[in-house]
Amino acid sequence: MPLIAFDHASRKENMIALTFDDGPNPFWTEMVLDVLDNYKIKVNFFVLGKWAESYPEIVKEIFDRGHLIGNHGYSHSKEIGDFEKSEEIIFKIIGQHSQFVRSPYLDPGLCAGYKPVESGQVKIIGADVFPHDYKCNSPEIVDFAVKNTQNGSIILLHDGSNHEEDLKLRPAAMFVALPQIIESLRPKYEFCRLDEMVFEY
Repeated sequence: MPLIAFDHASRKENMIALTFDDGPNPFWTEMVLDVLDNYKIKVNFFVLGKWAESYPEIVKEIFDRGHLIGNHGYSHSKEIGDFEKSEEIIFKIIGQHSQFVRSPYLDPGLCAGYKPVESGQVKIIGADVFPHDYKCNSPEIVDFAVKNTQNGSIILLHDGSNHEEDLKLRPAAMFVALPQIIESLRPKYEFCRLDEMVFEY
């Protein structure tokens, strides 16, 4: 039976989820957290185990500020055991297991063999709004996010990178776009954590 990723939640409610991949990032994640605090919204961070291992204090801060932490694998690779290794690190830092995973390259097949997914304890999360913020400029990111978001949307942004050389530069356009995305969507939608949303098979 093929594994299913949820690209969106229920379309019946005006709830949407902002998600951030490939962190924690020592250069950007805490500034993103400050923006989210300023707007009083809670979001979702799919962390890479290798960065969580290097920057556990940032993962703890994400958690302590009330955001949801998901598992994005250890090294953004297709290696078997990548999710298990990352989950062990996440649990050690926050004392909780992830309820959600996001597979590298949005390929749910890469979760095959990860027992919490196959048993139904953990959901695979995709996205229906992907502005490709790692290669677009800020106005393009904002325009795409605003035009394509609808009830139940999951928006995929990046506060980090799986490549160390990109950590300082890759999230810059996203960071500029973030307040504009929030301000544009907030009048119509409620920003939520994934565990507050309804997912329908």
